[in-house]
Amino acid sequence: MVPWMGKIFILAVLIGLAWAEEEEKMDVHFEGMDIIDGSENYFHYNYSLDKKSETAFSVSGFISQLVQLDNGYGLRMKLSRANLDAPEPAQYEEMLGVEKPVCEYMTSIYKMYFYDSLKDISNFPHYDTCPLEPADYWFKEYTFDAAEYQAFMKDGQYKMEMYLIKGDEPIAGGVSRMRVEPASGNE
Repeated sequence: MVPWMGKIFILAVLIGLAWAEEEEKMDVHFEGMDIIDGSENYFHYNYSLDKKSETAFSVSGFISQLVQLDNGYGLRMKLSRANLDAPEPAQYEEMLGVEKPVCEYMTSIYKMYFYDSLKDISNFPHYDTCPLEPADYWFKEYTFDAAEYQAFMKDGQYKMEMYLIKGDEPIAGGVSRMRVEPASGNE
């Protein structure tokens, strides 16, 4: 639905797919997000990240959706991982990839993973709303705490890509990066 928000939300669900070889504590570092050119034709963003701890942050903000979104558009999401010591540019291995038309995304992934956690802290639409008319959305203090996923984490560089697509071409969205490494107290 919303390119950069989806990245943060789905990362909380998908990070558990990287099974740990040992049960050690991990530090998670959010390293940033890059928005692709052209995104400004579909969305305007104004958000802030508030670091709560070494493993937790919350995000609040506003999103203006500028165009109607229907099944003529799709969402493409991909989670990839590279080793911590991978040379730059790192070679990422795709762990999970999903591509769905917007309305199908709303009634499946959004309904199953996001709607319940968003309904009380935002004015994001109900999962049976489609097409999505241009609108202004707000959200307040959506929290992600990687500590909840410690048992599933494996060290590495993670990249979460989420794009709004038209045909096969990404037209809005971007890439978020996180680094997961053994906590300094593990030595």
